[in-house]
Order: sequence, then C-alpha cells, then structure tokens
Amino acid sequence: MKSWLSFLLPDDEYREKKTLYIFSEGSVILLLFLIGVFIINKFPSLQIDLEFSLFIAIWIFIGYVFLRYIISGMEYTDIFTEQAYKRQLKVFIIKSCGFVIIFNLAYSVFMLPNSISKWFEIITVSIMGGLVLFFVDYISLKKSYKKNRELL
Repeated sequence: MKSWLSFLLPDDEYREKKTLYIFSEGSVILLLFLIGVFIINKFPSLQIDLEFSLFIAIWIFIGYVFLRYIISGMEYTDIFTEQAYKRQLKVFIIKSCGFVIIFNLAYSVFMLPNSISKWFEIITVSIMGGLVLFFVDYISLKKSYKKNRELL
C-alpha cells in the first residue's frame, strides 16, 4: 500500500510491518500522554505550560520510536557471522571518530573558541556525541546479530 508515509518505511516487508507497529505504538503512547495533559490542565492547581507539554509530547514520540527501533534488532539483517559483526563494529568506530573530527572542524570554522575552557567544552561535547552515536549503533548491531544468529 502506498501512502505519504512510505518514504519513511523500509523496502523489506517484515521490516516495514515491524516499523509500522513501532510507529503505531508511539502514536498510542503520544495520545495517552496528551489525554493525560488535557485532564491535568482541567485542574486549576495543576496547570502545565502548553509549550512545555507539547515539547515533551514530541520528544516522547520521537524517543519511543527511536529507542524501540534500535532495540528491535532489525536494522542489520545481513550480519550473521562473527567476522561480519567485527567488520561492522570497526565501521562504527571509524564513523564515530569521523563524527568527532568533523564536528570539531566544522565548529572551529564557524565559531572559533577563544579560550582553553571553550575548546575543552567543544571537544567534550563532540566526544560525548561520538560515544552516543557509537553506542546506539552498537546496541542495534548487537541485537540484530543476536536475532540473526537465533534465526539460523
């Protein structure tokens, strides 16, 4: 079935169906959260700021879909052997290090820090971003590898 949402879905039928389930689960959680905020705002003593609640609602949906997709173990369907697993792990390390280097270069081109403490902050942020990127990819790879091994 074609929809305006089709560009977000994978071509593989199993992955497409699983992704639709994840989007649906996220939508239900979002709906329940918004109903809860609506009910809470009916009580004058429990007023929640509208902008804050909408901001939280957006991040609940994005966070749930993102984390659920990572933990589902369906990202790397072609990783069956330990050799392929280790090769992909090396790719992740290179990608994460590349992110840190490119982030620091791009930041220094647009906003050159003028003190050591600012450089330290920028390098720390880029390393933290690289670590988050690596661990997200690593968790997804680990789950996919484990799931693929069970299917064999």
